[in-house]
Amino acid sequence: MSEESFYKAKEIYGETFYQLPKVLFTNPLYKGISNDAKVAYALLKDRFNYSIRNNWVDENDNIYFIFTNDELMSLLSSGNQKVIKIKKELDSVGLLLQKRMGVNKPNHLYLLRPEVEATDVYKQVNSSNVDTSGNVKITLPETAKNTSSENVDTSGNVKITRNLYLQPLDTNIDTNIDTNIDTAKLDFSSKNFSQSEIKKQNEDLVSNAYKYLTGENVDNSMPFEPETIQLISYWVRTPEQMRSFIGIILNARKDIQADIEKQTGRPVTIIMDTEPKLQKGITTTLRRYFNSMRNTDNKNKKINSPENYLYISMKNYFGYWYNSVMAKRNKEASN
Repeated sequence: MSEESFYKAKEIYGETFYQLPKVLFTNPLYKGISNDAKVAYALLKDRFNYSIRNNWVDENDNIYFIFTNDELMSLLSSGNQKVIKIKKELDSVGLLLQKRMGVNKPNHLYLLRPEVEATDVYKQVNSSNVDTSGNVKITLPETAKNTSSENVDTSGNVKITRNLYLQPLDTNIDTNIDTNIDTAKLDFSSKNFSQSEIKKQNEDLVSNAYKYLTGENVDNSMPFEPETIQLISYWVRTPEQMRSFIGIILNARKDIQADIEKQTGRPVTIIMDTEPKLQKGITTTLRRYFNSMRNTDNKNKKINSPENYLYISMKNYFGYWYNSVMAKRNKEASN
């Protein structure tokens, strides 16, 4: 057996990558921060496993870091002023939260999820190295696909890119061969389909949206419970209407966060997919909204803008939920 048959540690290590979320480049909220700050986000996210091994998890099961500026300078290969600037940049857009722990105690640093709007999820990106999951696409050669599971999770470590049906890519295919197959150049524009075909396609996409837009195994999953998406699917006709509806809800959340930050002077992030009670409340609020729409229709009354009514309904609910959570925390802190 030749020496060339063995895997080398340095080769496998050289094939690992950091994940850099695409949303940091597509969402206007993050376009103003420097590339250094975006890279810092990827580096910090890669340290999640280290935090878990050290049990750096608070009472709410939120992962945090304990890094002095000196340690961050080493991690980011930057000077002290640069590290301070990077932290301020991430903090200013709600990607990093610094929690003071008291005199002579290191701060707890929390890395926060980026805001993903409907326009980010569905935005067309003309780049061969960006995948549909919202991360920079990282393709590993076949020799690296048998690495340990801790190197292929969603914590910011190695991500193996597969094709649509989760089958291994055949890297030996000669793409220069003319296949002479009619479907070699796919064109899904509406001009190629009849109205009845388009209707069937829309019905399928809308009725099954709760399956492919939500769930743990869904790339760039929408931050809603499946019941919420299924409810919306009963009231819209096309994928475009579905996207618009979801976008209004996400914009309502973004705007109430901005309002609260302006009032309190601190970053606020309402993370929908980790709060079961919030998820249920969103679904209930939507049912009330649809009930109002139907009652208005039956009584021959008209709401001038269903979109504005939805936006206001959702914004009010997010504000109510946030206030109730803060009231509970303040009560617990005073006891």
